Amino acid sequence: MVKKKINYKYRINDYSKSSKLETQGLFDTDFKESNISPIDTFFEKTTELNKLIADPDDFPDQLAGLILLGYVSAVESYFREIIRKLILIDTASKRICEKHSLTYGAAIIYDSEMLPEAMLENCSFAGSENIEKSLKNFLGIKKGDYSSDLNQALKQFSKVCQLRHCSVHKFGRLGSKNAIALGLEDHKEYLEKPLKINFNALQEIFLVCNNVVKEINNFLFEKILDRNVSEGLYSWEWDLRKDKNEFIKYYNLFVSEKNPPIQIPSLKKAYEEFRKTFGDRI
Repeated sequence: MVKKKINYKYRINDYSKSSKLETQGLFDTDFKESNISPIDTFFEKTTELNKLIADPDDFPDQLAGLILLGYVSAVESYFREIIRKLILIDTASKRICEKHSLTYGAAIIYDSEMLPEAMLENCSFAGSENIEKSLKNFLGIKKGDYSSDLNQALKQFSKVCQLRHCSVHKFGRLGSKNAIALGLEDHKEYLEKPLKINFNALQEIFLVCNNVVKEINNFLFEKILDRNVSEGLYSWEWDLRKDKNEFIKYYNLFVSEKNPPIQIPSLKKAYEEFRKTFGDRI
C-alpha cells in the first residue's frame, strides 16, 4: 500500500502582502554628465557623504557601515570614469580596447561617449587585484610600472574593501575569508563579530580612499603621457601654442579644482614640466 505523502504546512509568521516594484521611475532622468574631472567627481561625492557625519557626538553605528559603502562606491566610480574617458581620448588605450566585446544591447543603446562604460559593467574595483587587472586589460598598464606609493595606497584600500565585503555580505560580521585577507593571526578573535566603526576610524577609512584616488590620478597622468611620447602616438612640437589641443585633453581629465595642491597647477606650468621632461629626450 502506497502511503499518501503529507506536506507539513504551518505559517510561522503572518501573511505578507504581495507587492510589485516598478523600477522605471527610480532613476533621475534629469541627470547630465558633468564636465569636471573624474577626481573632482570623486571629491564631490565624498564631500556629500561627509556631511552626513559632521557631528561625531551624534553618530549611530548603523550609519558608519553605509558611509563605508559610499566611500568604496565613490572610489569604484572614479576608476570607471577615468578608464572610460581615457579610452575616448588616448590612442593607446583605444587600441587596447578594440579587441574587447560588447553586448548587442549596449551597442544599440549607449551613445559613443558612454559606450566604453559597457565594457566595464562586469568589472569590480573593490580591491587591489581587481584594479590591477582592469588597468592592464583596458589601459595596458602593468603592476610592475606602479610606484611604491601607489602600491602602498592600493594595499590600504584593499583593507577597506574587506570591511566593505563584511558589511555587504554578512551584515557587518567578519567572515573567515575576510579575516585571512586582513591577517588571520591578528583577526581570529574577531571572527563572526560585527563591525563597530567609530568616528575616528571612519575618518581613517576616508583618508585611505582619498589617498588611493589621488595616487592613481597622479600615476595615470604621468604614465599615460609618458607612453604617448615614448610610443610616438602624437607628433609633439614642444610648443604650447601648437600642442595645446592635444595636451589640454589630458590636463582637463586629471586636474583637480576641488581638492588641488596649494595652488592649482596651470596648464602652462604642467605643459612646461612635460616639455622639460621629454622635449630634450626626443
